[in-house]
Amino acid sequence: MTKPEIKKWKILESRFVIDNQWCRVKQDKVQLPNGLIVDDYFVNIRPEIVLILPITQNQEVVLVRQYRHGVEEILIELPAGTFDPQEENSVEAARRELEEETGYQAPELVPLAKIYDNPVKDKTLIHIFMAIDVTLTGKQNLDTTEEIEVILIPLTEIKAHILSGTIQVAGTISALFLGLEKLAL
Repeated sequence: MTKPEIKKWKILESRFVIDNQWCRVKQDKVQLPNGLIVDDYFVNIRPEIVLILPITQNQEVVLVRQYRHGVEEILIELPAGTFDPQEENSVEAARRELEEETGYQAPELVPLAKIYDNPVKDKTLIHIFMAIDVTLTGKQNLDTTEEIEVILIPLTEIKAHILSGTIQVAGTISALFLGLEKLAL
């Protein structure tokens, strides 16, 4: 039995319905391979993201705890932030975000993966890095919209925090499991 060839959708029209510094949403009129036309397919256009799995010399994971208004919850996540690949590369952005959010610096960043956050309705590409032997060298340098508490969790307890629901953010969970796999834990 032969499998059907999967084809891309054809964009017939595209326009931004929201276009400001915090949110960009475009509305596409698309034609599916079967000929069906969908005139209201909305796509979020967000900057690329770096997400860092920092591990201290004491084998503790450096995480951040902060309020996330989209779900109206205080969540535990790995340090992360947006960047423009036209202005800085992902390694520079990862170093910057790690230090800004946590005050920690990394002697080396190891690329783990590039993943899409929600490819159904979102173009966000996440660059995941692991940083081994991070050290606290400074203090946080937060944006005016950020309030972040830095917490340390032993690497050996990370799976339990994920399985118990203490850690619930998809990108963070992906990065943690990728890191555990890389470390063979």
